[in-house]
Amino acid sequence: MSEPKHWCLSRAAFGVRASLVACVALAGAFVSSSSMASSAAAGRAAAGDARDAALALADAAAPAPAPAVEVIFTGFARRIDKGASIFVRMTGEVPVVVEQSGRRLVYHLSGAKLGVRNNANPLPTGQFGPPVSNVALVPGNGTVDVVIDLTDDPGAKAPPHRVVVQSGIATLVIELPPPSE
Repeated sequence: MSEPKHWCLSRAAFGVRASLVACVALAGAFVSSSSMASSAAAGRAAAGDARDAALALADAAAPAPAPAVEVIFTGFARRIDKGASIFVRMTGEVPVVVEQSGRRLVYHLSGAKLGVRNNANPLPTGQFGPPVSNVALVPGNGTVDVVIDLTDDPGAKAPPHRVVVQSGIATLVIELPPPSE
């Protein structure tokens, strides 16, 4: 009699791992059923050894899923030249894509998520004067958007930004120029 295959079903979520285990188990069952000369106990042992070897191989070959980068917090600072700096602190580095539409700047952080629900609350910076009126983090499907509303049109070119990594913490820094007078 064949033994139940419940061990294979519990590993089905792991993709490659389940495929390797199933292939080796089927090969072990085929070898044990085709060699009538060997005893049934030896066939089960060979299939069990093959299954254990496949599990060990699959564990070594399957890459560990990368943890999602969490946005820790967002900050705002006025500079001496009356410009502003906006920074977004994260647990790791992610690609940043800038989109500009009128007075709104959107920085797409692909592969990021909000660490705390409270980070979705807007950062109302209008009380501090130009060039920024509001900053918000907007979570999406596998991304977080940093939405910056400006008091003046920034021109054709988006303000410069950079990502600084120190001690495993990444900080997106956006430098906004002083308002035009």
